[in-house]
Amino acid sequence: MSKDKIILFDDKKNCCACGACMNICPKNAIKMQEDEYGFLYPQIDENKCVQCGACKKVCAYQNGQVNNTPIKCYAAVNKDKEELMKSASGGIFAAMATTILKDGGVVFGAALDFEDGHAHPHHIAVREESQLYRLQGSKYVQSVIENTYAEAKEELDLGKKVLFSGTPCQIAGLYGYLRKEYENLITVDVICHGVPSAKMFDDFLQNETKRRGAEKVKSYIFRDKKKGWGTNNRIDFEYGPGKNKKIYIPARVTSYNTFFYDGDIFRENCYKCPYAKKARIGDFTIGDYWGIEKEHPELMSRDEFDEKKGISCMLVNTEKGLKFNEHVRKILYIKESTFDKIKKKNGQLNHALNETKKRNYIMKKYRTESYEKLEKWFRKVYKKQIVIHTVYNKIPRKIRLLMKNILESKKG
Repeated sequence: MSKDKIILFDDKKNCCACGACMNICPKNAIKMQEDEYGFLYPQIDENKCVQCGACKKVCAYQNGQVNNTPIKCYAAVNKDKEELMKSASGGIFAAMATTILKDGGVVFGAALDFEDGHAHPHHIAVREESQLYRLQGSKYVQSVIENTYAEAKEELDLGKKVLFSGTPCQIAGLYGYLRKEYENLITVDVICHGVPSAKMFDDFLQNETKRRGAEKVKSYIFRDKKKGWGTNNRIDFEYGPGKNKKIYIPARVTSYNTFFYDGDIFRENCYKCPYAKKARIGDFTIGDYWGIEKEHPELMSRDEFDEKKGISCMLVNTEKGLKFNEHVRKILYIKESTFDKIKKKNGQLNHALNETKKRNYIMKKYRTESYEKLEKWFRKVYKKQIVIHTVYNKIPRKIRLLMKNILESKKG
């Protein structure tokens, strides 16, 4: 007599696409497949499935997770200027990763690779410091886990030190997959706004390529620091053999980034995220220390805490994290802070974003028409915003900061 058919989720709000179920399946019966918006969901091949139920057991998103309350909170900056400038904020992840790699360990994280001009955000393993750059910098798109949970387990079982970074749901997925504690594992969850689909991001890039008369995209940086710590993007285009051009764009001038920052294009489950709170999943939580000039004005006069180059916040959530931090802090400029100060400008440490009123319209237009049509709608409806941010970005940074402080003081 056959067992009941396995149902992985009964509502899209109950799946984060961490891929733990796919990684654990002994028959390779589960594949991650795109829906009409490009979001990934696990699909079972009933011809291969033996109804063992392993996939349901490892689902941390549905089964719940042990949460850790932050023990220590810091503002921190990498002492290595080169690593700092390659990072989106203060270079904390690079410091952790370098510490692990120098000890013969393996680091897992999100890379944004390009294949013939098409974006491929996915998790990879890095074993050499020369490849660490691939994991540095923010990626505002969902990274596909692929088989990295299984790869990480192999390294852990060999006794190697492993650093695994990702969104909170991806770290929860890793723990669900492993189903045991490993002393040689360090996890880092990033402060996450929510994740758009890789398909939508790539469609945005293909449309930008067409609009600008280029042949293809070579690379994309979400947070370039040429004009300082902020949200300016950089796209590297190829216009022909040997003809490459770097284009710098303020985030709010682009459709994709505007939709991202407004919370219009995330997965359905992101709006009910169970990890957007004080209790954390990873040994560490890292992100930008937005608002540090108000919370720690005493640091702004110190050369090592340069607001132009980026400053990170770091929550140490476990005893294991505290022990590892004793090694990492040797290559950091570090100042103790508090959770209450850090959370003020990092809303996802308080609660998930609410689904926006525009989401249904934007996603429907994208699905039923095209990204090109969505882009034209954006340029018409957001025309004023585009002009303001284009002009604002040309103002010297010192004057922009002065303007920002004046506006905020008036609000206060």
